Amino acid sequence: MNASSGTDTGADTDTSAGTGTPVDVGALVGTGTGPVVRPWLLPGWRDRAVSVVDAQLAVAGLRRTGPVEDVKRWSLSVVLRCPTTGGAVFYKQSLPSLAHEGRVLSLLAGRRPRLVPAVVADAPPEDGWCTREVRLRPGTELPHDARGRALAVLGDVQRDWLGRTPELAAAGCWVRTARALADAVPSVARSGLFEPDSGLPDALSPQERFRFAGACSRLPELCAALAAAPPGETLVHGDLHPGNWGVARATGEIVLLDWAEAAVGHPFLDVVAALRSCPDPGARGRALDRYFSGWSPLMSPARCRAVWRLAEPVAVFNQIVTYARFLAEAEPEERAGWAPRLLWWARRLPRTVEDAVRR
Repeated sequence: MNASSGTDTGADTDTSAGTGTPVDVGALVGTGTGPVVRPWLLPGWRDRAVSVVDAQLAVAGLRRTGPVEDVKRWSLSVVLRCPTTGGAVFYKQSLPSLAHEGRVLSLLAGRRPRLVPAVVADAPPEDGWCTREVRLRPGTELPHDARGRALAVLGDVQRDWLGRTPELAAAGCWVRTARALADAVPSVARSGLFEPDSGLPDALSPQERFRFAGACSRLPELCAALAAAPPGETLVHGDLHPGNWGVARATGEIVLLDWAEAAVGHPFLDVVAALRSCPDPGARGRALDRYFSGWSPLMSPARCRAVWRLAEPVAVFNQIVTYARFLAEAEPEERAGWAPRLLWWARRLPRTVEDAVRR
C-alpha cells in the first residue's frame, strides 16, 4: 500500500523565496509517487553504464585499464569503480530525485576544487557521473570533536552561497526553505505514515501520534519565524553524518561527500544530521560553538543560538520530509528498511518543538 494513499496534495504549492519557481509539495514529500524504477535493475543496464563511463573518461582524456567493479548497490543509487590511466574513478547513478548530485559537485568544485571529489566530465545527470578517487580517512574513524571541524568547513561553503539561490536551483537542488517546509506539514501530518495500519514496523504509539500531531500544529509558526531569521537561504548538504565526510590523506583537508540531498534552505538545517550519532554532549556543544563562530561576521554567537532554537525542530522535520519521500518511492520490500530512520526523527520532533516553543 502506498503510505500516502488518499492524500490530496494538488493545492499544496509554494513559491520559493528568490526563485519565482513554484514548489510542488507533493513532490517534496514524495506523496502519490509510488515506487520508482531503479535503472540499474533493468536488463542491459551494466553494459550501458560501462559505455557511459568510457565516454566520460574519453572526454577527460582517460581510458580504463581494468574491469569495472561493483562498490555499492542499494535502493537509492549504485556505485561502480574502475582503474584508469589517471587513477581510480567512481561512477554513480541515482534515482531521478537525487540525480542533481553530479551537477552540484561540479558547481562546488568550480569554487573550491578540493572540497569534493572532482567530476571527470560534464554529462546529463540521468546518465550518472564519474568522479576521481580521493583517499580519505573517514569521519567515522575520527574523534567526535572532528565533527566541529567538518561543520566549520560546511559553514564556510554556506556563507559563500548565501543569496545565490537561483544558481543552486538551476543545478537542481531540492527546495527546503522554511516556507516550503511549512507548506509540507499538512501533507506529512495526514500521510498515514504514522498510523497503525501503515505497515511500518515499530509504528508510533497512540500517545506518540498525539504528540506528533501537536508538534505539527506548531511547526508552521516556527517555520515562519525561521524564514525571517538570519542569515538567509543558502546551500544545505542534507546528510552530513560522519560517513559523508573525511580527511584527505594527501592534504589533510576536509572533503565533503554525497551531495545527493543537496538543497536550498536555512544553513542550520544541517546541524541535526551532523550531530545525531555523537554520544558526547561536550563534543556536540563544542561542534556547535565552532560552527556558530564561523558566522560571527554576520551574527553573534548569542544570535546563532537563538536562531538554532528555532531551526532545530524545523531541521528535524526536514529529515522527516526526506525519509517520507524515500519511503514513498520505495518498493514494498524496501519500506521496512526505511522505517526506523523515519520513525526516529518522528519521535524526536515533539521534544524539539516543545523546547523551541517553551523558550
